[in-house]
Amino acid sequence: LHREEEQLSCCSLCQDVLKDPVSTSCGHWFCRQCITSDWDQSGSSGDSSCPQCGKRPRPGPGLQTNPPQQDLH
Repeated sequence: LHREEEQLSCCSLCQDVLKDPVSTSCGHWFCRQCITSDWDQSGSSGDSSCPQCGKRPRPGPGLQTNPPQQDLH
């Protein structure tokens, strides 16, 4: 894998392959359980920031799941 692909398929919190991947509004990917437990430890979700870059999520849905792939048939 290329380094960029490894970053997209690896959670920066647990350093493992993404499980139930979600992305923050700043575009970083984490396992849903990792980011949820990280934010639970830091307090309310309104006060949470991205563990990778420190940016606060934009108002609205905090975590995004990967959009479903479109079938091209």
